[in-house]
Amino acid sequence: MVLEEELATLTLNTDSAAKKPLYLQIAQQIRQLIQIGRLNCDERLPSSRKLALLLNISRTSTLNAYDQLIAEGFLVSRSTSGIFVTALGLNKESLTSNPIHPRKQDKNEDIEILNTFDAGPDCDHFPFNDWSRSLAKSWKKPDQSLLRGRLIGGYQPLRLSVSRYLKAVRGINCHPDQVIVTAGSRDAMALINEVIFQPGDKVALENPCYPPLRHMLKSQSANILNCDIDHQGMCLPESTVKQAWMTPARQYPLGITQSIQRRLEWLDYSKQQKCWIIEDDYDSEFHYRKTPLSTLHSMSTQTQSEDKQRVILMGSFSKLMFRTLRIGYLIVPLRLVDSFLTAQDRLGNMTSILVQPALADFISHRRFASHLRRMRSIYQQRRDYLHTLIQQNLNPWIESELPDCGMHLLARLKPQYPHSDLWLVAELKKQGIHISALSEHYQSQQVEGLLLGFSGANEASLSDGVNRLARLMRMDK
Repeated sequence: MVLEEELATLTLNTDSAAKKPLYLQIAQQIRQLIQIGRLNCDERLPSSRKLALLLNISRTSTLNAYDQLIAEGFLVSRSTSGIFVTALGLNKESLTSNPIHPRKQDKNEDIEILNTFDAGPDCDHFPFNDWSRSLAKSWKKPDQSLLRGRLIGGYQPLRLSVSRYLKAVRGINCHPDQVIVTAGSRDAMALINEVIFQPGDKVALENPCYPPLRHMLKSQSANILNCDIDHQGMCLPESTVKQAWMTPARQYPLGITQSIQRRLEWLDYSKQQKCWIIEDDYDSEFHYRKTPLSTLHSMSTQTQSEDKQRVILMGSFSKLMFRTLRIGYLIVPLRLVDSFLTAQDRLGNMTSILVQPALADFISHRRFASHLRRMRSIYQQRRDYLHTLIQQNLNPWIESELPDCGMHLLARLKPQYPHSDLWLVAELKKQGIHISALSEHYQSQQVEGLLLGFSGANEASLSDGVNRLARLMRMDK
């Protein structure tokens, strides 16, 4: 039976005098209809606007109700088609209540990889119809520059779109020529090292940090100086360094936002010591409680002349869209543009030519902004839900705080827990759950914890993951 408009007014009702918010009343009733089998997989619900008219309530209440059920995994939004019941929603009770026993694996049997604690983008809500239109539009009558060369620096309309996007979203003023399109973070790292790095250079690195970055710098014979993270962010080095790599918007993996005072100190250090700052604007788009601070890049352009600016900003669209997109960007000072173009020509431009014109069209469309707003709301609900699950089920062994932004939550192991984070990671891997251990991100200290993603996992998966982790942690030691 489809929940058509006439039936919606009969089966759903609201009480404005009740203490429970209207959106929770609606969400509860739709959830019950799914659980008792009155709504089946792939059945479509009325639009939020139509349902609001039928129930004589505000559209905000119906939108919030649908967003809540989407975050829980009961519903899914399909671009241009509507809101539908999911198969996962129908099986949610069995996922969250039934005990899960470790499977016996044959040596040749592959373990099913689960998206539990996934810190990637949620592709179920990605507007693929809009994306496919952008692809078709771009290649129906392609720009001749796409067919002739390697697009060193990137497709010019994409560089323009990125500069406009950054101005609107992050307040960054840059010329399109300063945008260097890359094939993701590792390609960007290679380009930076090609332009400004010399073997043996002293390089300041956050401790903890992104492990592949440390490995890459070591492979280039960098002299790495580890800088601790305090409550204001990355501490300044005690000696002179040529480069400093950092994640000020949201330190990876600790989630600390670098303070304004510390940013000013780094800019002054960069000026005095002629040190290049590589600013990875990691996870800045998904903020939940307050607007992110200005980037170091913006602060540099506002306080220093162009010939004195020494900040290179890194960014990526993979977290906003899907992992396999493999497109990022660098914003470099104007005086370095030619050097970066030469380096990219020498190393080979690895960025997909097929995708670049489509991305230029896609991020310029108003639906892209709507997609970001929607995902921010969904991720915030999942963040809150995971934090509540941890407090309710893992409190004896783990402590955590709600992050202001980002796509993962840091769960620190309490001192009394007898096993290491590496042991927990290995045991979860046997069950098909892949997460990162905090200790792996440090160079020396043994600070232990787990990085638990929430953005790419709905509430049923998060509940399943916490249940598995709780059973694992309460095992007889």
